[in-house]
Amino acid sequence: MADYDVVIAGGGHNALMCAAMLVKNGLSVLVAERNDYVGGGVITREVTEPGYKHDLFGSSHVWIHLNPDFQVLRPELEKHGLKYIWSEDQITGHPNKYEGQGIVVYKDVDKTCDSIAEYSSADARRYREIHDEFGEIQDGVIKAMFSPPAPPSYLFQGLENNPEGLRRLRDYQLSSRQFTLENFENDHVRAFILGWAMAPQTLPDQLGTAQGFYVMIPSIHFFGQAIPEGGSGMLSESLKSYIEANGGTVRTGATVRKFIVENGECIGIRLDDGTDITASKGVVSSLDPYQTFLQGFDERELPSGFTDMVRRFKFGDVTIARVHYALHEAPQFKGHSDINKTAFQRMFGTVADIDKQYLEMAAGVAPSDPFLWTAAWSTMDPTRAPQGKHTLIMDTFVPVDLASGEDWEALGPSYIRNTLLTQLRNYTTNMNDDNIIAEYVDTGPSLARANLCFHRGVTTGGERTLAQMGAFRPFPNYAEYRGPVKKLYLTGPSCHPGGGISGMGTIAANEILLDLGVKEEDDDFEF
Repeated sequence: MADYDVVIAGGGHNALMCAAMLVKNGLSVLVAERNDYVGGGVITREVTEPGYKHDLFGSSHVWIHLNPDFQVLRPELEKHGLKYIWSEDQITGHPNKYEGQGIVVYKDVDKTCDSIAEYSSADARRYREIHDEFGEIQDGVIKAMFSPPAPPSYLFQGLENNPEGLRRLRDYQLSSRQFTLENFENDHVRAFILGWAMAPQTLPDQLGTAQGFYVMIPSIHFFGQAIPEGGSGMLSESLKSYIEANGGTVRTGATVRKFIVENGECIGIRLDDGTDITASKGVVSSLDPYQTFLQGFDERELPSGFTDMVRRFKFGDVTIARVHYALHEAPQFKGHSDINKTAFQRMFGTVADIDKQYLEMAAGVAPSDPFLWTAAWSTMDPTRAPQGKHTLIMDTFVPVDLASGEDWEALGPSYIRNTLLTQLRNYTTNMNDDNIIAEYVDTGPSLARANLCFHRGVTTGGERTLAQMGAFRPFPNYAEYRGPVKKLYLTGPSCHPGGGISGMGTIAANEILLDLGVKEEDDDFEF
């Protein structure tokens, strides 16, 4: 007799979301996680000083609130410690070191457009147009994001038969840079928009990324931004607690080494210590494709040529240089007074500055004048620091490999101190050495050690290129969360819709429940 109905390899938030859905529907489930904690990229730790809670990886919760299955689970998770704090007015600040007061994104689109209009009234109008059009496609966006990806032809069939649709289809093929330059005129607004679009570590000239604008811009106003009280990791902890309270098992310190195959079916997992754990109805891998298929299976257990396809999967060449600070005071930003009312800031200079950074990254050079992301979540959630004190995340994108051959782990502290902190001081008035109590630095090598799915320090689960999105993610013919072996299922950021805190593990859970006859198929796909 099998040990469980379903066994899940990996304990990131997507694996936990999948497990929560399954136990809610009466299945016995085990989650096996290598680390001595759960959460994957959604964890909170005291890495600087006691009492300072830092979100080590994912921190801003936006996309998960579009997930309809999460909304069903959320009241139960709130009983297990999850409490969201919302950005009710100011959401993100975009300071400008060159001119003007900067731009503030508010929950209210009118106020946001007023802020943009300080630089360009035409750009404010275009921003509003993109926002307003979302109402027509909102249901289709949510359906597309949290269902198995539709065949590539569906999008074309839905848009190609009318003039407006064909124009929109043409826009979707553009790169983020092309779309930005075509639709916005002021250089500072362009930098604000383009920098925002590259959050998933897409490249400015990557074709096919422009369609994201029609979701990115309006979603923040329609759905807002929130953070869990006590840290991003409270999402993961509440999921773990819910799973265990409903009969599931979450096992930490349990490294999955192999997937067990018998008679062409995946029937369980083998741990590092030799323990076999079996499942009668399915095995889910939330690990990346390399760990799952190149390490977890013997090649003879997979279809001919399958591992060649796995090796062609690309994680990308962009990683992060990040520092976590314990501070006496939160940063005080120059410019618009409402920037200091936002916990989250993006600083992108001009389009030329962005171009320079990506050219340096392509050459394997540490960016000399980098854009910055900062978040002082303690300004929204005082539980994250001792009374009157604050935490701060600051990072930028950098190349995985340096042409000089230098090691990022050795270079990281001095690069952050001499380049990132110097850049932050261009935008702030109080980020002197006396304000910094302690710091913790993360770069590609430490990221890769912390989470083996962060291959070479890349945190996105794989490049978001046309060849690795939608029906091609992670591979053609395997985008519906089912692996190449019977009863093997897939979830995690290497699957559609990609990286980010979205709780997309619910999609794989729904497919398992569909296969088991617990749910009925919904084939009503909307655009």
